[in-house]
Amino acid sequence: MITIVEFDFTTKRDREIGLAEVPAARAAGHFCWIDAAAPAETEIAELFAALPVNDDVHREVLGPDREGRIDVYDDALHFSLTEIRMRDRQVQTSHVDIVVGAGCLLTFHRKEAEFLKRMRRTYREDFVQFSRSHGFLLYELGDHLLDQHRRALQEATGAVEDVQMRLFGAVDDGIFKEVALLASDLNGLRRVLLGAREVLHEIAARRSPFIPESTQPFLDRMAGTTERLVADANAARELLHETLNLYLGMVSHKTNRIVNRLTILSMVFLPLTFLCGVYGMNFEVMPELKWALGYPAFWVVAVTLAVTLLAVMRRSRWI
Repeated sequence: MITIVEFDFTTKRDREIGLAEVPAARAAGHFCWIDAAAPAETEIAELFAALPVNDDVHREVLGPDREGRIDVYDDALHFSLTEIRMRDRQVQTSHVDIVVGAGCLLTFHRKEAEFLKRMRRTYREDFVQFSRSHGFLLYELGDHLLDQHRRALQEATGAVEDVQMRLFGAVDDGIFKEVALLASDLNGLRRVLLGAREVLHEIAARRSPFIPESTQPFLDRMAGTTERLVADANAARELLHETLNLYLGMVSHKTNRIVNRLTILSMVFLPLTFLCGVYGMNFEVMPELKWALGYPAFWVVAVTLAVTLLAVMRRSRWI
């Protein structure tokens, strides 16, 4: 599906047009935003036939997805951004290729991009009040993308905190798989943020006829915001690692307590086992075997020995 919006920055009017009307709109000095969402093969051919860009741009847009890519040509500027979002604790991504040429901006994506949907719903107010050039579209793209990344990071951080709180309840070994998946999601989010940061830094600093100088300070501030999001993603990863270490420490503590109890039992029963072994040999030379009180005497010795050992261990604070 291809959606095209024509902007007249002089009269502050915008309207949807067809692909065949793009050349006329550009000739009239208007700017066109072309959003191609999973277009069909026939639409792709018509799309690139109407765009004033070279074949290298066509190949880059239709080629494999590469995060943080930026290419500079004489007739266009091409860069790529990736949206990341979390739905039901599952990470989803959408790669968007952006081409800025003379009189047009193309956003090409094979999957649904949530930040582009929000941009289409809200751009009109900023267009009427603040826009002077197509730079406002670059600002809207970056602003909505960062907002989407911020939402994803908040959900991922919430998932980390949820895992941390659950450690105080009943958990099993499934927590390792959950932590591993969450760590993988945070790594993916960090990778996407790093790619967005590099692209924003590049287009904010580059001298190009396709990037209005009035927009570059805003893009530079967005790059700084992305840097802070990267730091927040790193903090979430560290918190997750600390959470896993805390769980392992709790497991180790429980294991140590169990081993401690078993050791105490072993210390109590070891001498008793020795006595049982000695008097279980039934040699004739053993006088205790013929005593009338031999059996009660054995239990007196065994109980006294066990109580004495327990008292010594309690006094030594072993138990």
